[in-house]
Amino acid sequence: MVQVTRLMVHRAEGLQGILTVPDTLLCGGRSEVTLRHGHHETIARLVPMKEASGIHLSGNIWKILSLPDENVLDVHVLWDGAENLLRIGPLLAIMARVRRKKGQLSGAQVPVFERLSEAGRTLGVLTYVFSPLEIQWTKGTVRGVYWNDEQKWTMGTFPLPDVVYDQVVSRRFEDRPDVKESRNKLIRLLYPRYFNAGFFDKWTMFQWLSADDRTRRQLPATTLYRAPGQGTEFLTEWGDIYMKPARGSLGQGLVRVQLAVNGQALYRWRKGPGRTETGIAKDPRAWFEQHHRFFRRRRYILQQTIPIPSLEGRVWDVRALMQKDESRAWKRTKMFVRISHPGEVASNLAAGGRAERVEKVLPHMALGLSAERGLVRRLTRTAHHVAQVVEESSGLQLGEMGVDLGVDDRGGVWIIEVNAKPWKSPDTDEGDERLLERSFLRPIAYAKSLAGFSP
Repeated sequence: MVQVTRLMVHRAEGLQGILTVPDTLLCGGRSEVTLRHGHHETIARLVPMKEASGIHLSGNIWKILSLPDENVLDVHVLWDGAENLLRIGPLLAIMARVRRKKGQLSGAQVPVFERLSEAGRTLGVLTYVFSPLEIQWTKGTVRGVYWNDEQKWTMGTFPLPDVVYDQVVSRRFEDRPDVKESRNKLIRLLYPRYFNAGFFDKWTMFQWLSADDRTRRQLPATTLYRAPGQGTEFLTEWGDIYMKPARGSLGQGLVRVQLAVNGQALYRWRKGPGRTETGIAKDPRAWFEQHHRFFRRRRYILQQTIPIPSLEGRVWDVRALMQKDESRAWKRTKMFVRISHPGEVASNLAAGGRAERVEKVLPHMALGLSAERGLVRRLTRTAHHVAQVVEESSGLQLGEMGVDLGVDDRGGVWIIEVNAKPWKSPDTDEGDERLLERSFLRPIAYAKSLAGFSP
């Protein structure tokens, strides 16, 4: 029989190899028990106590198990009587490109890691952040950073974890051979307790979604760029298209091309943050020929522009954050509208866009209150279908994704993109604080379930 209990674990200096537990936790006349934390374990002499307040571990056991450098931990213990095993945890490791400055984490993701670590404390999940380049495989240890009870980051050495939550958001870093090697080792070691590995390829994503009846009818016409003549024909057929690198993210490299009545083409090319090149291609085919090698090398896709009415002269879309919790079922955590920065071709927040509540934007479409409610239901249903199809088609262990949807001038819902590493803003101006908090709690609850610590 397996029993999961949340309680306080105390460090008791001066004792050697002793574990004291409430006599109600373990049954049977045992004199010793196997203790496990992550992938570290040891044998401890057992001392049941009638009125023990939580568990007390001797200092040397605390060190052997590589528990965080605190005197008291509010966590879970899992008792497996058949195995005579007591697990302390769960231990979740957030894998990222870790940047440090004077011993503290630095970079844009730090507030996100703080939120996730606080969510871990709320749910009784031990959490640390690590780089895939700081694993000592022969020792089974990881050099990581831990958000301590004084709300400061502290360096430490931890066991290989129960679960890994992949938060590497840089494709360049992820493509490094040494990073790939570590990631693949972790997946082999932990699967299925490693979730959200890697990024999605836009062309592969289209193939998955177009092959399933639940999603194929809501996709814009899409093809992989192959040749100047093919690109010209696609532009002529649709008149307004987007070109996207198949492995791109954050709107980088995005091109919008619009065919004019005189046969010329206006293009806007997002070359980087704050750098959008605008020009006129007098001969569209010659323009495709000029950039052919670049488009082929970067594996661009061609996509019909969805007829979404502009909002204040800007492009916009709807982002649905889909996540799992301890139920392991897909749930819509929140949904909001992303509105592009003036002159931008992408609505990405990283490109200067802003987020607005869905209910604040939809009235601008003049659909009527009843139609708006129906639209929100269809947006949610479509996001659920996308999450299900992607998970089934990819074979990956996924705990969250961002689904970008478009709404045309007739209220039709379209699937634009799917993001494997959706950005979760650590603060909010317009949004609901409860939904914001939930967006950090759900991945932790999912990890706790994967580790086997959910009731």
